[in-house]
Amino acid sequence: MNEVNHVPDFIKRLIKGKLCFALFLLLSFNGLSVEAATKDEALKAVENFLKAQKNCNVDIMVDNSEYFLKIENLKEMYTELCHKSPLKQAKITKFSLINEETALVSIQATYKEMINIRTTPVIKKDGKWKIVIGVPPAGVKNTNVTKRTAKEAEIAQLFKDYTDSIKARDMEKMKSFIKILPDSPDEKIEEHLQALSEQPIPEIITYGINYISESLAIVQVEIKFPKHTYAQNLSVTNENGQWKMIYGHLLTNSFIPNTGKSIDIK
Repeated sequence: MNEVNHVPDFIKRLIKGKLCFALFLLLSFNGLSVEAATKDEALKAVENFLKAQKNCNVDIMVDNSEYFLKIENLKEMYTELCHKSPLKQAKITKFSLINEETALVSIQATYKEMINIRTTPVIKKDGKWKIVIGVPPAGVKNTNVTKRTAKEAEIAQLFKDYTDSIKARDMEKMKSFIKILPDSPDEKIEEHLQALSEQPIPEIITYGINYISESLAIVQVEIKFPKHTYAQNLSVTNENGQWKMIYGHLLTNSFIPNTGKSIDIK
């Protein structure tokens, strides 16, 4: 007579639960591994560009970069830049991966007579990561704004909807228009949005909208309060068909003089 091994139901559930947990861990690990590899790839393109700039290797500079404005003589421009203002030292101070084809990087670059501090996009184009060079500083705006395309109208609407959510003091709605980076502390975001909802409501005017890639654009905005106005370049990303402002890594491009006689404060 054949014996049939009977496994109690709770044992079956336990085994099934362990298998599901193991599968969850495996998928999570694979996801983290892919994200880490993507970040390393993107970061490598930035490093390649900066090393090439330091060594005045124009071919590698061109290969690892995308210029903000479309120009025909990029190689000649880089050659002139290298000879007139050679890069002495560069530091990457922050790197944020936005998605599988977009990142933001902050760089401190030291030249003979100036120091440049900038945050700029890094994009994946035709399968290759490239750093975006030549993003203008805040305050530069395109006043020749003609009729917007459907895509541009979507982005302009984002800022209108965001302003309306501030007027409504709707914190959850405000969050729905923001792409929050993983390393942004939750309490800081809450404080920022709370402060926005308590102060006078700003008027946000959009000017130039520049598409860097399918999922990233840079928008020139003017933010008007009752007693002051300031201009910013804001990065927005397309997430599942919805455009969102990127929170936690602001674009910047500023220069300060470098005399070589700095005073260190200890």
